[in-house]
Amino acid sequence: MTSKTFQKPSRLAAATTVLAAALIASGAAQANVGASGSSSLDGSLADIAYGQGGNVFELTPQLFVQGLGNLANPADVTTLNPALAYSFSLAGAGSGLMTLDYRVRNLSATVSFNDLRFIVYANPDGDGADFADVLGENWGAAAAGDPSRRQGLAFGDPSDTLLSRAQANNNLTELPTALDPACIAAPGCDATVGLQWNAATLAPGQTWRIQVGLSDNGQHLSSRWITATAVNSADTVLTLSGLATVGAVPEPGAGWLLAAGLAGLGFLARRRQAA
Repeated sequence: MTSKTFQKPSRLAAATTVLAAALIASGAAQANVGASGSSSLDGSLADIAYGQGGNVFELTPQLFVQGLGNLANPADVTTLNPALAYSFSLAGAGSGLMTLDYRVRNLSATVSFNDLRFIVYANPDGDGADFADVLGENWGAAAAGDPSRRQGLAFGDPSDTLLSRAQANNNLTELPTALDPACIAAPGCDATVGLQWNAATLAPGQTWRIQVGLSDNGQHLSSRWITATAVNSADTVLTLSGLATVGAVPEPGAGWLLAAGLAGLGFLARRRQAA
């Protein structure tokens, strides 16, 4: 296999400037996690470099809230009820652990939301030639904030993907097995992976915060995680983990986002001049 034909979501093409700055503001080295591709204000990312030549082709967040339709992009779901607000920020680009911070906030003083589910879908390619990775996991008893479900599936039919299955079921299915047997032993597969967090209730004034970690050196935010190891480069390993909490969480300051954007634009300008 020598090419990727799967089309990235149009949302990625529509907004590729502000958060791209935050992703590469530190001038990430190849052995650290940092994105050089496109990003969107909704938290959808593409072309995230890691390890020795690894690349996360696509990373997509999805949200389900009971009574607000099916699993979909969080920015779209939260617009269906004015009592909900959604935000996204990023930290650690250029280090061994990049953290994505997703927040769903209940602005109402009286109304609660029930049965919330948040999924992060990723398509890591540890090797740029054949895209093959071997999946692994650490999945013991859940600690507070750990993901409740996970899934790993070989990319094949574009009409039947891990993401499309999740959208059809409003859940990661974990069926017939959580990790595709074709992906857990050599020669590996063109792997796609997902983690899911559930929240029973989001009460008035509360924020549901999901922190997702992407690491190339084994760091993890939670006691449950998935790994994708490149079949042709054993030192290129992506670790996907994350924690979720519900409570009173302040929103990231607008000043931080503006500063990150300006810094990143300056870095882009310097890189173009060097090229």
